[in-house]
Amino acid sequence: MSRVLLNALQAGNRSGTGRYATELARRLPALDGDVEVFVLWPRHIPIPDCPETARERFITVESLSSVARIGQDQFGIRNVRKRLGAQIVHYPANIGPLAPMTGIVLTIHDLTFIRFPEWYRWNRAAYYRASVPSSVRQAERIIADSESTAADLRKLLKVKPERVDVIPLAVSAEFRPASEVQVTAAVERYHLPSAFFLYEGTLEPRKNLVRLIEAWSQIAANCRFDLVIAGRTGWKCEPVEQAAAASPFARRIHFPGFIEQEDLPAVMSAARVFVWPSLYEGFGLPPLEAMACGTPVITSNTSSLPEVVGDAALTVNPEDTAALARAMKAAADDQGLRTRLSAAGALRAAEFSWDYTARLTLASYCAAGA
Repeated sequence: MSRVLLNALQAGNRSGTGRYATELARRLPALDGDVEVFVLWPRHIPIPDCPETARERFITVESLSSVARIGQDQFGIRNVRKRLGAQIVHYPANIGPLAPMTGIVLTIHDLTFIRFPEWYRWNRAAYYRASVPSSVRQAERIIADSESTAADLRKLLKVKPERVDVIPLAVSAEFRPASEVQVTAAVERYHLPSAFFLYEGTLEPRKNLVRLIEAWSQIAANCRFDLVIAGRTGWKCEPVEQAAAASPFARRIHFPGFIEQEDLPAVMSAARVFVWPSLYEGFGLPPLEAMACGTPVITSNTSSLPEVVGDAALTVNPEDTAALARAMKAAADDQGLRTRLSAAGALRAAEFSWDYTARLTLASYCAAGA
């Protein structure tokens, strides 16, 4: 019987990497077979719902502070691995051990820090440039969220294709059309307008929010949908704030802040259209989650996003503000279009399953030597 240690210390991260780590931790220890998966889990985060036999494979450690997490991530994990006798360690968030270690499976979500370093704080970009390529070099297997990320690995880091497993992310079970009661409660809690376009995600340069505000402002005079930009504040947000303040319709632009995970399906269900004009994504989970909630989606025609949404969304060049405005106006004006996109999106989202993702991940462990 082989053993794998999944490093799920990212589980507390309020982002796609945190959700990815959590969903794998919920499923992998419960899978039957010749591989036992153990989970290194942050003590301050509740263990996710899973069978009791799987819960016994969670090893909780103190990682509340950044110093504690880095210590566990880089040093404590070695002691846990030795105690378990694990053949493989999975690092699911771009960066592996900084000191040499054998038997590593590494998930790379994107390489935007190489393509677009200006989107990051200089010290964060420098850290990624120093640590990610070395992590990639020492990994036995590399998991990429999308064919787009796999192509970047080949082009930018010269990774041989046979070392890469493309394994998509998926939609969590709670993302489904919310009830009228749930929608009403979420609208009241976050002070949302009666009809709106929704963006949800971190407020950061790659999300292209200045163009989103400009595109909506072009149609706002003849469109009854307000604009809601929800999410936690990232970095370099001043241009977004300035664009919102400069809009002739600034009072109809709403910033409700971070949406709690348990409220997100209801907020997505409340939106008339979900708009995600990101410039570049390794996968792009929110459009798929909005689709699962039955909300029509407009997104970009770049990077991984066409892989994710297929033909179930309106896709536009994210750098073409006028094209984005036309797509938003078309979706706002045409109820039939919204109905078709809603139905197609629900079918598309149903094709992505975390159980499938977990099974493919287990196969990657086996290919690495588990």
